[in-house]
Amino acid sequence: MALEQYTVLAALTLNFARFTQWPEQAFANSGNNLQVCLVGDNALLQSFDSISGKAVGDRVIKIINSDKLRNLSQCHILFLSELSNSVLSQVFLDTRQFPVLTIGEEANFIESGGMVAMVNTDGKIQLHINLATVKSSGLTISSSLLRLAKIVGDN
Repeated sequence: MALEQYTVLAALTLNFARFTQWPEQAFANSGNNLQVCLVGDNALLQSFDSISGKAVGDRVIKIINSDKLRNLSQCHILFLSELSNSVLSQVFLDTRQFPVLTIGEEANFIESGGMVAMVNTDGKIQLHINLATVKSSGLTISSSLLRLAKIVGDN
């Protein structure tokens, strides 16, 4: 995917960070960082530099390259790009009991167990959110953001 498009996804991820509430214990080991973990190619990593260090309330975004798929419970947001469904399913199993907001860019990301899909449809990004998955991990997404999204899965 092009760098420009990933930069748009990075900006949207920043909005999700600002409109999502994590349980307080989610920050026990991260100081004042809101940790955005990325799994993807160099273009993805490079484009997310644009939100590194940005303030989210009284926290600051810290970008972590997680392509080894380890220590994912340290992530507050996990952006997954171009992983096979079988790998995705394992990641979701590993992170299910933690308040980790999982974001991807394919419509089938949600079916695999992801929370938010940013789907490019005719050059426009559509947000698909599986609200049940979000809630079950202890996260709350602001209704003002939910209004802009297509809610999928069972509510």
